[in-house]
Amino acid sequence: MALHIHQHQVFSDGYSSESSPKIEIAWRAGQGVARNQAWEIDRAFHATCVYSQLLRFRRTELERDDLTETERAGFRSAYGEGLPAARYLMRELELLGKHFTPHGAELLAGLRQQLGQL
Repeated sequence: MALHIHQHQVFSDGYSSESSPKIEIAWRAGQGVARNQAWEIDRAFHATCVYSQLLRFRRTELERDDLTETERAGFRSAYGEGLPAARYLMRELELLGKHFTPHGAELLAGLRQQLGQL
């Protein structure tokens, strides 16, 4: 995704990480971490793309019948924590849609569709 963003205009003219609106990352605050509690739009977009792929992998793994109980519990826990986080980031990104080009908006819509299938 990072290469695609560099090769294609995903964010609107004048977009800059330095001046980007921030998205509050509530689960970071809950971890007692003082840093990285708010992410720029591009960082949140990258994270949502990664979370989407990880969630698809975890769901596929949960369909296997050869997992140990420990493995299944680990995948179930990771899926259960990751899905609300990805959906939250998706909602926040959609609220900030004006910062995306038409191409970026298409990517965002595709990401919404992928998350909707989870």
